[in-house]
Amino acid sequence: MGSHRSRDGAVTRQVQLPADSPLRGLAGRPTLVVLLRSFGCTFCREAMADVAAIQHDIHDAGANIAFVHGATSIEAAPWFTKYGLDDVMAISDPELAHYKAFGLGRASTAALIAPAVWARGAVCALSHGFGAQPTALLRQLPGVFLIQGDRILSEFRHRTGADRPDYLALVRGGATPVVQ
Repeated sequence: MGSHRSRDGAVTRQVQLPADSPLRGLAGRPTLVVLLRSFGCTFCREAMADVAAIQHDIHDAGANIAFVHGATSIEAAPWFTKYGLDDVMAISDPELAHYKAFGLGRASTAALIAPAVWARGAVCALSHGFGAQPTALLRQLPGVFLIQGDRILSEFRHRTGADRPDYLALVRGGATPVVQ
């Protein structure tokens, strides 16, 4: 990934999307790309609910919405229906090629067992439930990126799965504080 400046002078970085990525066809309008860990992850369910609640605001701010997940399209479909996200782009990426392209890392053991993560997980599970997670995705960090073509306009890189970004601020290009 290299750095570039946008028309307003902000530094943007380039992302090398997978050759077969459906995101390549969305170059005309910015796209909020939400990379989830798994549908068993309570924080990922919360992310879907958060984006669903403001999806019209995101569109009004000029952005498309796309989710990337490691499940099959068949496994994912009921989750997008549950959260009223049937009209957003959902990309099945079991090879995690998009996660690699965006440089998303793995959670440390300390991040997985941190008391604050477990406490927030318990509270979150009351609202969004909790399910089994594939072992391969348990340590995968999620991330959120506003892209246009192959340029990253703004980003939120999770330090733990429990981090909760401000999606609308990310789309508007402002700071993306962690919401508690």
